[in-house]
Amino acid sequence: MEQIIQIINQVSEINQKLIQENVLPKFERNLNRLFSIFEEEGYICTMPLGEKYNDARTDCTANVVGKEGKNMIITQVIKPIIYKKANGTITLLQKGIVMVENI
Repeated sequence: MEQIIQIINQVSEINQKLIQENVLPKFERNLNRLFSIFEEEGYICTMPLGEKYNDARTDCTANVVGKEGKNMIITQVIKPIIYKKANGTITLLQKGIVMVENI
């Protein structure tokens, strides 16, 4: 299972780099197929970019950029949130590592 988590992290990192370089459309179908294969095996990968963040959120570990405030938003995802779905239950395997900023 640890190797699958590492593979998901690497694919997620490649995805983010392709977005930053504005070349994602060339590889989007391939990446979507990989994420689909992960889901078929019961792994759910979540990229919480743009979502609100507060201290009560338990699925992420955050690094705050600038001053902390009430309106914190996830501005960068270092590692995705990974869940495993099996036998009707969903288990958190990896907390996301994110950067948050006050907007």
